[in-house]
Amino acid sequence: MNQKPEDRAISQTNHELGSQFDCEYISSTIKAAKDPLPWKCMLYFIFISTPFSIFAYAWILSTFVAAVCISIIPFIGCFFWWLCALSWRSLGRIELLATRLCYEADIDIELPPKVYIDLSCECKIFPPILDKYTWRCFAYFVFVKWFITPFTLAYATILFVIWFLPPCLLLSSKGLILLGKTQYDLTRQFLLDD
Repeated sequence: MNQKPEDRAISQTNHELGSQFDCEYISSTIKAAKDPLPWKCMLYFIFISTPFSIFAYAWILSTFVAAVCISIIPFIGCFFWWLCALSWRSLGRIELLATRLCYEADIDIELPPKVYIDLSCECKIFPPILDKYTWRCFAYFVFVKWFITPFTLAYATILFVIWFLPPCLLLSSKGLILLGKTQYDLTRQFLLDD
């Protein structure tokens, strides 16, 4: 068939645009596969967040119940509450440090609160027990983290499965980065912001 010169020019232009789009899509897909941030987010959600959430939930509830029961023995009960508070603060610190995997490394991140509290604070007797950060850690792991973990795990697993389908790699990478930044912001907002 003979094509008119203007039809040939249009089809040649469309072919050039299609190949240019293919090259841009392939290069952006390769760039997404090389980006370490989605890989770190996937590592966090599948292998760190879920097991740690289950452990923290069980640990905090069991130590809370034990501390309430042991409270009938005055000195031992107070000491046990103090140890429980320190362990909850440690779990919160670990969570704050672990969520850093889901954020860019080039920003300046402040350190999370210390596990031990300076004894010069207002409460002289049991500062870790009465500290706001301690009870935020308790509420975060018992209510917030326990509730969102199944959803984030399901979402991250779906993105992990479609990760290996080349057309979905770019979308999956962006979805993992968005999920990681959301988790990072939620954790810092709940545990650190007043």
